[in-house]
Amino acid sequence: AYRTILAHVAAIDLAGTFVPRRGESPTPKGRTGYPDFVPFEVIADRLADAADAALTAALSVAVAKVFPTGPVPVKIAVLAMGKCGALELNYISDVDVIFVAEPADADTTRLAGEFINIGCRCFFEVDAALRPEGRHGALVRTLDSHLTYYRKWASTWEFQALLKARPMTGDLDLGRAYVDNLAPMVWTASQREDFVPDVQAMRRRVIENVPEELKSRELKLGSGGLRDVEFAVQLLQLVHGRADESLRVLSTVDALNALVDGGYVGREDGRTLIDCYSFMRLLEHRMQLSHLKRTHLLPEVSDRAARTWLARTSGLVAEGTRTLAEELEARVRATGRQIRQLHNKLFYRPLLTSVVEMSVDELRLTPEAAQRQLAALGYRYPDRAMDHLSALASGGTRRARVQAVILPSLMEWLSETVDPDAGLLAYRKLSEAASDRSWFLRLLRDENIVGQRLMKILGTSPYVSDLFLAAPDAVKLLSDGATQPKLMEKDASVISHSLVAAAGRYTDPDKAIAAARSLRRTELA
Repeated sequence: AYRTILAHVAAIDLAGTFVPRRGESPTPKGRTGYPDFVPFEVIADRLADAADAALTAALSVAVAKVFPTGPVPVKIAVLAMGKCGALELNYISDVDVIFVAEPADADTTRLAGEFINIGCRCFFEVDAALRPEGRHGALVRTLDSHLTYYRKWASTWEFQALLKARPMTGDLDLGRAYVDNLAPMVWTASQREDFVPDVQAMRRRVIENVPEELKSRELKLGSGGLRDVEFAVQLLQLVHGRADESLRVLSTVDALNALVDGGYVGREDGRTLIDCYSFMRLLEHRMQLSHLKRTHLLPEVSDRAARTWLARTSGLVAEGTRTLAEELEARVRATGRQIRQLHNKLFYRPLLTSVVEMSVDELRLTPEAAQRQLAALGYRYPDRAMDHLSALASGGTRRARVQAVILPSLMEWLSETVDPDAGLLAYRKLSEAASDRSWFLRLLRDENIVGQRLMKILGTSPYVSDLFLAAPDAVKLLSDGATQPKLMEKDASVISHSLVAAAGRYTDPDKAIAAARSLRRTELA
């Protein structure tokens, strides 16, 4: 029955994206009246409904096996997590669950075990690894035990995972009590002392775990992939959901719409990101339908037949002289690039709209919301950071407009340094010192690597930051195209001795600065 439901959903889904071959009738024989395109979130919602029904059946069978002769003396609730919890399930996917029971004894543990066994044998992989203490923790806990764990020991990522928690089956009243009691902890997680480093470390781990040879084909975990969108949206929910209950929704698309409505994301950016996310999810669904296999990898570039099939079933039409396989490659690259660009804007552009009007389409954050966002990004003194942003990006001059364009990226790179507050102050001072140099902002705008290396220095070393203030022209040495000796090699943490050696011989700061000025006159003449 479950597979029949999947077949019905897939038939409707595929019919909506049917594209005829060149020269073929737009409505082939037997295909009259096929439906309009069905948004992926509708398909994903129906797939989650089917999973709910399947696991409700599994629980019924498990109850009959564990308690074959009498009434059931326990209460157990199954919480759906991840994509199933958010009602955005794939065709082929693990279903993550958490169990809460009263009492949590041998019977409820056996019941949960039978439930997992039946679900895995009949439907899909049922995974309870998101429970407290992971695979090493108790399979079933009482509500009080769950609450104690999350109060005392839970990591930041565990609260992020709870954003998707949804009572799925079993005792739904107990499931709702679980969600309601944990909600205050979820929506204050951004106030935790370790919130920023935990979030940054998690993002790095996701990208680092993708093998180099697969990064260009990975739709989910790679840079510019699905996880980038989900991660960014969830972080904004955690930051602003504490004060704005309209953001407390489950699905990624619903959350993005709520962020747009609340003014945390610009309308145009929100629409673009939803389109990009929907396209990537559509490709993911088509690849999984090909062999009913869980996958997030595009076919090999050499497998043109598979890529052509994927393009056709995803509704793509070749433009100009491109083949369908080439059209698919171009669309995936463009979509990934848009996601990467918007990832920066999601966090930093709304901050700038609080101090300068960037477009009629974007709403401003309130001062309180802007400071919450800065605090969540690692700035210890959000009010001072806002003062720096105002000084840099307000006023309506050309320099201010260019600053507003480049600051989102600069602030992201600063947020990953030891002291982003000191780095932002140093950048403001350096911008003022270089105000008569027309190349300064142009270089930061046109060569990302210069900004990345400069922010690494400004947020890490006050000493070297002072040297740059004394000799702003040394910023040119950060460029890969510098004709003079480069200040930094491929590793942004390696500072070439040309600047440091010029000043490092002196313990007197005035003499060190004089040495930096001398470097400016000799090497940069």
